[in-house]
Amino acid sequence: MSSFIVINGKDFPREGDIQRELEQRHRDAMLDLVLAWGELDGALGMLLSVASGVSMADGAERFAKRSGSAKLQDLCKAVRTHPQGDQAARMIRRHKKTYEQYSIPRNRIAHSKCIGFQLADPDFILFAVFEKHDINELIIDAIPIQLMAHATRWGKSMTRVALKIVDQIAPIPEKC
Repeated sequence: MSSFIVINGKDFPREGDIQRELEQRHRDAMLDLVLAWGELDGALGMLLSVASGVSMADGAERFAKRSGSAKLQDLCKAVRTHPQGDQAARMIRRHKKTYEQYSIPRNRIAHSKCIGFQLADPDFILFAVFEKHDINELIIDAIPIQLMAHATRWGKSMTRVALKIVDQIAPIPEKC
């Protein structure tokens, strides 16, 4: 998996090195990622609800405000009580690690200031993060569009898996 780059010190981009106006492909990559992960968040809540044996409405009340990582952690605990639960918990923990890696670009989009892209490499979108890096430095992250695309694909795939399990555990009854 590609990773993002933390820029600081002498490598810190200068105003003339940054194009502030994003291209449509940058916007599309960020929007696709945020939308996919919004859907994933709901799917994880639904999965945690059925694994915990509560209705969707009660699950929404109990789990909606929890982070995706926390939902996966709670899901590990909930599945241990089921047959083959230990095996399922191991698989969920593996997915949780991947979730946490891919959540970084999504969180940068949602919680940082996008300052544009670096002219020297337009495939990297720059984010000013209000986070201390060194004695007198804050962080600028350069996140590749390809990493956003990988995170989007993974998020969509994980959503399909979660919803498939939900349908198997608690199918929606057909109306007569």
